[in-house]
Amino acid sequence: IVQLFAQAGHTVRVFDAFADAVPKALASVHALIEKGVVRGQFTAEQGAAFKAEIRPCKTLEELADCDVVIEAIVEDVAAKRALFIALENIVSRRCILTTNTSSLTVAEIAAGCRHPDRIAALHFFNPVPLMKVAEVVPTVKTAPETVEVLRALVEHAGHRAVVAADQPGFLINHAGRGY
Repeated sequence: IVQLFAQAGHTVRVFDAFADAVPKALASVHALIEKGVVRGQFTAEQGAAFKAEIRPCKTLEELADCDVVIEAIVEDVAAKRALFIALENIVSRRCILTTNTSSLTVAEIAAGCRHPDRIAALHFFNPVPLMKVAEVVPTVKTAPETVEVLRALVEHAGHRAVVAADQPGFLINHAGRGY
């Protein structure tokens, strides 16, 4: 997800509650970008520019002026809900909060948040830069404007945005399991 949006020209901030996780994640993303340079997918200058768009953060407070936050933590509803509630006290009211969950309902994660109109799932598939689809999953309380901003963000990054219902597995995993 970090690589995708950095390559799309967005400044991407990376935070993890485990301090040693951020440098490891950045090293992994930088290595993938370098592979792209070696393979001729982009120039060395472009690769350097992509890397320059990625900013490590030591605290959640460093996300205060973000327009969109994509949470990708453990698949535990209580942990995700607690993070969203904490983020509501940090980010601006206009910031969209998204979860990359693949198995939990978004409404359950958003329960207890003061502004559920700005909460949705933005579910990507691995490897994110290659899998050209992302699910945008609103709840019944998600504002239509939130869905449109997320759809445009995904499409600007070169992926197809599919709006899915808020149910376990959303659209693609739900259909795939049945198949």
